[in-house]
Amino acid sequence: MNFIEKIKLSMTGVWSNKFRSFLTLLGVIIGVSSVITMVSLGSGTRLVVGGQLEELMGRQVALFPNWNLPYTQQGVLSLEDVDYLKESIIGAEEVAPFYRGWFRINYEGREYTGSVAGVVENALELTNLKLEYGRMITESDLANHEHVAVIGQRTLEQLTDNTDFASFIGKEIEIDGNRLLIVGVLGIANASVVLSNDVVLVPLTTFRDLWRWYDPYNFLITYDSKSTEEDIINQIEYLMNDKYGTSRGQCKFMPAGIQKEINIYNNILKILILVLGSIAGISLLVGGIGVMNIMLVNVKERTKEIGLRKAIGASSRDIQSQFLIESILLAGGGGIIGIIIGAGFSSLLNFIIAHFFEWWQGYIPAWVILLSFGVTTFIGIVFGSYPAYKASKLDPIEALRYE
Repeated sequence: MNFIEKIKLSMTGVWSNKFRSFLTLLGVIIGVSSVITMVSLGSGTRLVVGGQLEELMGRQVALFPNWNLPYTQQGVLSLEDVDYLKESIIGAEEVAPFYRGWFRINYEGREYTGSVAGVVENALELTNLKLEYGRMITESDLANHEHVAVIGQRTLEQLTDNTDFASFIGKEIEIDGNRLLIVGVLGIANASVVLSNDVVLVPLTTFRDLWRWYDPYNFLITYDSKSTEEDIINQIEYLMNDKYGTSRGQCKFMPAGIQKEINIYNNILKILILVLGSIAGISLLVGGIGVMNIMLVNVKERTKEIGLRKAIGASSRDIQSQFLIESILLAGGGGIIGIIIGAGFSSLLNFIIAHFFEWWQGYIPAWVILLSFGVTTFIGIVFGSYPAYKASKLDPIEALRYE
């Protein structure tokens, strides 16, 4: 008996019990469609969250005084340290000083306590912040200690109901009793390691003039793609310990980055996808057990048929391959139908979510389609092997006598 004849005979066996075959297929269909749906939603979540994390500009390390030490023992950064670190750190691209504090911000009678940062002219290039209207702080502003500000949309939303943010260019705000001219408005962007959307940027020199009592400089250090955050932090600690010494066995400064947190989040998202897929995969296992149960019933019901076929010359291998092919057809057929239903349902679900949430980026990974088909075929082989083997070992005489 050739392979084509075996397939035809197996299809006849499957088709002879339509309702039973359908119920067997149903378990596999539900399992496959559940896996595809779960993985699709998980992958969409990872794409959205992962994309936002990537925009955080992870190759940054902020350097602060070590807040874990008493105030008098904390390190004090100076502008001389800018060149010292930039020239000494292998892989460093930029070292920029900045101030950051929280102050009362007033605009036309409304008050909001927000973040104010004193920055240099290339602050936007070093962070993820985006200029939407007007201009950024310039070298001239720094040199002349100008009372100008670039304000974030998030801060303006707290101070006014006017959403025409471009109209604020040329107007004044009051920060801690000091009036500053708005020259730029920041758009919406993901927060960086040190600055976020609800910030007001002022020239570094102006910040120092207005709040001389404030904490010493902080630094923002960016590094190239060949370096790692851990290596940069280790270099910073070594260099600062070498120059300023330690206190209580600790570095007087605290370098902090976000790449480690980004990696943790990415790993969590990967685990989430695996967990969702595994939970849905349990139903595939149940479907496989259903395939084996049905095949055992088939063997029992067709015992006389097996005996007759053996009596007229069919080999044990022919019997075994016939029932194994039937099992693969059941599981594989259910897998194909499950893929179609799962892909259709996932696409519909992603479309609905995207309709309500524009940021949603759900999709169906190609690997889950291939994996689902491969797993269902494997299930057909594994769970069909025992019934097929049992059928092939039946004694023809005993089988013909079976009632």
